[in-house]
Amino acid sequence: MFWGFSEALDLYEQYCKAQQPGAAPPTELNILLFGLGDPRHVLKSASRSFKHDTKLNFFLLEGCVELLARNLLLTSVAFESRELFSVKGKTHLFMDIFGNTLLRPFSNAYINAKAKVLTRMITDAEFAESAAPMFSFDKLKYRERDHLENVFYFWTNREQHVFNVAHYWDVRVRNMLGARYDNKMGTFDWDLHMRLRENGAKQICPQEYKHWRNTGIAFTFPEYEQSDPNKTLAVGLSRNGNSFMHRGIVGDISTGPYISFGNKCPEEKLTASKHGVNDFRSTDVTERNVYEIIYEIQEKRDYVLDVNDIHQYGSYVLDSGKNLNKEQIRSEPIEACKYDQPLVTADNIRIIFLPIDDVAKIQTKSEHFHKYDIVMIANNYFSFLKNDFSNILKNESLICFETRQLTTFHKDEISKFNVQIKDYAKACSLTPITNFDINVPHSIFRYRNNSHNQ
Repeated sequence: MFWGFSEALDLYEQYCKAQQPGAAPPTELNILLFGLGDPRHVLKSASRSFKHDTKLNFFLLEGCVELLARNLLLTSVAFESRELFSVKGKTHLFMDIFGNTLLRPFSNAYINAKAKVLTRMITDAEFAESAAPMFSFDKLKYRERDHLENVFYFWTNREQHVFNVAHYWDVRVRNMLGARYDNKMGTFDWDLHMRLRENGAKQICPQEYKHWRNTGIAFTFPEYEQSDPNKTLAVGLSRNGNSFMHRGIVGDISTGPYISFGNKCPEEKLTASKHGVNDFRSTDVTERNVYEIIYEIQEKRDYVLDVNDIHQYGSYVLDSGKNLNKEQIRSEPIEACKYDQPLVTADNIRIIFLPIDDVAKIQTKSEHFHKYDIVMIANNYFSFLKNDFSNILKNESLICFETRQLTTFHKDEISKFNVQIKDYAKACSLTPITNFDINVPHSIFRYRNNSHNQ
């Protein structure tokens, strides 16, 4: 729910690869992100957008307002002004919010301050246009804007805004494991080696994975300690005066936030291993990839790896990232920087937030007919698709289905889901781009729409 199970892609590059040889570069692309859970493709595409003049319009469609809020926050982190953060500062802040149930106090202070800025952004159109012109909230209904405002208010520290995420996480783990809870570390190790690594997620190291399964803290570094609950992981918020009810912790607790940015990278040395022990953790690869994205967004030029920008702890078990004071929830208001400076400019990037109802209705609403050049579909949103899916596609559009390859699903379950995707794509007369004859795992199936629907 909060992160994806396929690698971050530059969707402009993917679209160009899918077109016929000699095709002219598009002047504009409409991109539908259907339930992706995180902004990985938005950020990766934005980081490479300085290389072309094509305008990229991203339409974000999620199943709950809290995910829209989280996407907005994470994207804002990546685009914060260089006067407020260094590239490394933004990188670690992004990773903390993205993948950790418990945050550094600094990250919690940022969320508290940024929540007020985001509230103003969705309630004051003039401020939004000056501070973050890349975002568009015009499609959202008033009730969704009100819900967003409640979400941002919940993120601020108040005595009534309790989110004991460490407790909720442990309850989820106990319910999942049942009688195996007393031997949970052995279960976690089996899931890693017999499922995740067998399925292709080879960069994840035992020490980081087991620590995440046990605590919900995925990304750790020796210089940091986690202590404050990450309220961006709360969904189902219902406000009663100044207090809130919610659904505790939901979403994935078996695969982890490592796939989006931490499974592959251009430098082979970062994915090297000796006797099955990786030189770099998935955390370290995530740091490298997020650093590159944020650097290129800010500097608008290619990033060249500097080993001083990243950590190397593949073979180390770190005494860090512990869930400190997990039963003591910080409730006092925090005074911090306002973080209301204009975001880094991105002239050819536009991010449009779609209403929640469109999850079920997008294929039947005329405003979406023949609109999208690229569609990305999360694996857990596949069941929402209907037979008239091709109505929203332009001719020669690129359609990407996220598979369950890089998860803890059993191979038979992965294969069964792959067959469902292929059968559905065939029923919609989509032409496969992915070479299924090559016996390699695919985290994404790519297709082209060749029907003349315009």
